[in-house]
Amino acid sequence: MIRIKYLFHSGFLIETEKYILVFDYFEDNCKKQSASDCGRLQPEDFPEDKTVIFFVSHAHYDHFDKEIFKLHSNAKYVISSDLKIAKSDNITRCAPYQEFEVEGIPVKTFGSTDEGLSYLLEVDGKKIFHAGDLNWWHWEGETDQEKEAAQKMFFKEIDILKGSEIDIAFFPVDPRLEDAYYYGGKYFIEEVCPKVFIPMHFQDCYYITRKFRAVMENIQNSTRVIEIEKRGQELDV
Repeated sequence: MIRIKYLFHSGFLIETEKYILVFDYFEDNCKKQSASDCGRLQPEDFPEDKTVIFFVSHAHYDHFDKEIFKLHSNAKYVISSDLKIAKSDNITRCAPYQEFEVEGIPVKTFGSTDEGLSYLLEVDGKKIFHAGDLNWWHWEGETDQEKEAAQKMFFKEIDILKGSEIDIAFFPVDPRLEDAYYYGGKYFIEEVCPKVFIPMHFQDCYYITRKFRAVMENIQNSTRVIEIEKRGQELDV
């Protein structure tokens, strides 16, 4: 059994038989009244019989919120080493290209094309990848040399990931990249071939997940792309 709840931006809650995993949670300035409508975590999201682990890919404000240290009294934390956090027995600090185990979960870290790292872990029979800010950042307004360097950096990281078996991948599909919004996700799907691809890093621009799904349906059929429509949505995976 696996349940995935979209929180906001790159934030997700994953519930398995034994665990609650939360990736890149942060609270923005949502004006709505309902916690679910804002993607805020609540006490009922943490059943007492499950181990709770928060993962943070890097220190950017839209991936990390100090609120995570107040949400659960017995949680564990896996945090990128670029965050300046005091040492604690319940915190595992990590850098790219490491392998370790947290509460019985094997974890591998990979690189990023921005800050921090990305995660690949296996939990209750599912192999899950969270990209953090790993993406093909092709920005209009940059020079050809800068765009080429960004492409080479991304391809290098994907080469390292090739051959990894991934059941569920969370990966940026960012509308700020304009016509290049799909470059990274498309290349990742073609080269790594996850079974399920879940878009992220799009704030409230839900239309981009629909556009990306349509693009990929026209060119390949092996990876299932999920469309996201709202905060708090439970994803059918």
